[in-house]
Amino acid sequence: MKVSNNLNQLLSRVKTIFGHKAHSEEKQTEPTTQQRSVSDQRLKAALAEVEKYLDDNFGTEPSAMTYQEYSNGISLTSDDPTFSTALVVLTQTKGMLNLPDNVILLGYVKTDKGDDYLIEHLGNFIIFLKRLGIKHRIQHLAIAFSKEHYDYPNAIQSADVTCIRLY
Repeated sequence: MKVSNNLNQLLSRVKTIFGHKAHSEEKQTEPTTQQRSVSDQRLKAALAEVEKYLDDNFGTEPSAMTYQEYSNGISLTSDDPTFSTALVVLTQTKGMLNLPDNVILLGYVKTDKGDDYLIEHLGNFIIFLKRLGIKHRIQHLAIAFSKEHYDYPNAIQSADVTCIRLY
């Protein structure tokens, strides 16, 4: 449970980096798992491809995915135990860490299949995200790395972010 709490704390920090939740007149009691909430058509198409990738490669069900829109972007979280991930797409420069707009951030990945499985599939996922960014005119790919050096690598308290330009 401690690992899950630490990863949830990291995701919360990543979401904080990218601003506050967008104000809307209609409050939702639970996060939406459908893309109809994604107002930006370019992001809707990109996130549909992420969903398809996760389904094709890991059998991730749509019910395991959660979207949240913010005033300056959107996040997609997959809670599938085979390959969990959190992505944030920043569409405006209102975030911290001097990140540009039009950036996709890989906040975390984890699996219940062990480190070798994660390393193999993480590489493929990063290549997929790079291609996705180029295809959907997302100019930057950012990856969050833990700043701490614990014996247990999933114990994350804060993160450094590395950002690369895709084109």
